[in-house]
Amino acid sequence: MDRPYSYIVPEHFWHLVRLGRRVVVPFGKRKLAGVIVEEGKEEDLKGYAAKEVIDVDMELPVLPAEILKLTKWIGQYYMCSWGEAARAALPPGSAAPSAGSRARTVTMVQLNPEAPLNPPTGNRQQAIMEQLRIWDAAERLPVPQVEVLAECGGSATTLQRLEALGYIELGVEVMDRSEGSMPSRDSQDKTIVLHEAQETSIAAINKQLDSNEFGCFLLHGVTGSGKTEVYLRALKHARDAGKTGIVLVPEISLTPQTVRRFRRRFGDDVAVLHSRMSLGERYDAWRGIGDGRYPIVIGPRSAILAPLKRPGLIIVDEEHEASYKQHDPAPRYNARDVAIVRAMNNGSTCILGSATPSLESLSNAQSGKYQLLSMPDRVPINGVPARLPKIQIVDLRNEKALFQKKEALSARLIEAIELRMERKEQTILLLNRRGFSPVMECTSCGWVPECPDCSVSLVYHKPLHHLRCHYCGRTDRVPNVCGSCSLPTMDYAGTGTQRLEEELQSKIPAVRQLRMDLDTTSGKGSHHTILDQFGLGMADVLLGTQMVAKGLDFEKVTLVGIIQAEAGLMLPDIRSEERSFQLLTQVAGRSGRANLEGEVIMQSRQPGHPIIQFAIRHDYAGFAKYALESRTTLGYPPAGRLVSITFSGPEDAKTRDLAERWRSCIDSRLKVVGRLGPSPAFVHKLKNRFRHQILLKVPLQVPASHVRSAIFAANKAIGALPNTYRLNVDVDPIGIV
Repeated sequence: MDRPYSYIVPEHFWHLVRLGRRVVVPFGKRKLAGVIVEEGKEEDLKGYAAKEVIDVDMELPVLPAEILKLTKWIGQYYMCSWGEAARAALPPGSAAPSAGSRARTVTMVQLNPEAPLNPPTGNRQQAIMEQLRIWDAAERLPVPQVEVLAECGGSATTLQRLEALGYIELGVEVMDRSEGSMPSRDSQDKTIVLHEAQETSIAAINKQLDSNEFGCFLLHGVTGSGKTEVYLRALKHARDAGKTGIVLVPEISLTPQTVRRFRRRFGDDVAVLHSRMSLGERYDAWRGIGDGRYPIVIGPRSAILAPLKRPGLIIVDEEHEASYKQHDPAPRYNARDVAIVRAMNNGSTCILGSATPSLESLSNAQSGKYQLLSMPDRVPINGVPARLPKIQIVDLRNEKALFQKKEALSARLIEAIELRMERKEQTILLLNRRGFSPVMECTSCGWVPECPDCSVSLVYHKPLHHLRCHYCGRTDRVPNVCGSCSLPTMDYAGTGTQRLEEELQSKIPAVRQLRMDLDTTSGKGSHHTILDQFGLGMADVLLGTQMVAKGLDFEKVTLVGIIQAEAGLMLPDIRSEERSFQLLTQVAGRSGRANLEGEVIMQSRQPGHPIIQFAIRHDYAGFAKYALESRTTLGYPPAGRLVSITFSGPEDAKTRDLAERWRSCIDSRLKVVGRLGPSPAFVHKLKNRFRHQILLKVPLQVPASHVRSAIFAANKAIGALPNTYRLNVDVDPIGIV
């Protein structure tokens, strides 16, 4: 339903409604929530009797006009409805009609300045008055009612009686639950002397901020070069000019560290938004941002839609990360690109920072769309730039004993970990596979247990001794015999983070280790707890999936071990090489970030692969030249654009037929565009739904509006899809598997 609907505003709501306000309206036999996007005209009502607005939500701040404009652009560019885009800009739960107040209130108690001179008669009342006077002298009033009753006894009725007698005043305050999700501030800020590249970058950014015009910078700084300090100085300059700012981080795991550093510099001006906060915490944070209490917002991709009034500076840290792309549900936006559009709409400055910029951003910098700022050296220590860590290769093809024993840790890596333990230093181990064993296999016939709802193998998780699908979450028992040949020859193949953890403990019994993957970080605050423990030296080794590869800054980490360096290169995806290089470079950069020399041990069965060789040499320029040549030859981004069309449904043949019909419709409308498919998706069956995919390769000279019109026309031509069948459009997909 990609169009606005017209409603009449009753006279008693006239003083409440305005653009961006959330309202409740009748829609057929239902009541739905909507957002006012424009003022109607009399001619809009010709031909039908419009219904009236039922209620106006005064709890939520209005969506700013610039957010309405931004969400309209998101809907058009990413080919979803404006309503879907606007819903993404509201706090969770706002799409449903209001069922009462979502805010949390608390009763506050304070003295009545005109209280009677004579004390109250009751002993409990006198005790309460005495305590309130003590708190008043200490300038602690008002205080929550619950605190008064806990200290003095009595009940709410006692306080209500004191209020009736004129001794006290009771009031209601709305609590900000988001404050409980904020990490504490770091200790006092260190004195930081900027190096030359930092000073040059900050000067260029500040000049752009002072111009009050749009400008975008690609800040390409090697790991440990001090990009965060550039962000902090730029944001300080923006705040001194009365401007607000948004800081995007790619992972929730990075949010506590980032928030702590920014709160150290900006105090209580900082709000945080991420999905691990409770609904109440996110609601209160969103409302506080909209009310202007928090001029700085930090969070993953959804923070780009925070209702901050005209942000003057938008920072996208680790801009290359795939996690900035929203997959499901719509809108399937990329927060990095939305950040640029939002900055453009507001005449603001945008900074994209990375040690391994995406090829799209690099291409935009090379063409002059963005201004490139380079920081090729690490922060100096005693006047000399810290060195990037040495990377050593362990060729697993020569490690026959590891293969026979089904082990993952080479002797060289074990020895290096033990050496760090002796020195009281720390290690990070990367294995981008969670669970105990990625595959359970029959050694007699090769049968592998698969998820009945998804076309993927089940992963063995040892702590709960079950098999689990990492796509739909389904669990199953561990079979004692093969499901095909009925022989008791089932075995565990491959290594996940749980198995690595067990192997490390058996090899080095004295090791203290923490595991960081989706299984250990599902609880609220778990990221924060794990990283705090590691930062306090409570563990020698932090092992995990790609969560441990990004943005972490620990002075005592001098060793990084990469267990299977070639793992990401096996995916049939146009970006698999780019993602692998970025992941290897990023995790290597966690080592030797202070005054201690760093080392990286990279285990691989393909040590000669070009991507691994570029990573060993820290050669981003060489990688970029190699990758851009390949992309240009094939017409893939940034040399062209992609649009992915996925059909899904409960019957394979019917889903394929729908995709074929759509293919015929689009071929007649987009003759200048290349097309791949339809073909079964890489994961053909997902959550009991079969999927067929079409990939459109769009030359840069073809206008996006032309592609949109053709896709909408093809959708209309095949008509309404059968019930339970879906068509999803993904513009600029980050992955095609």
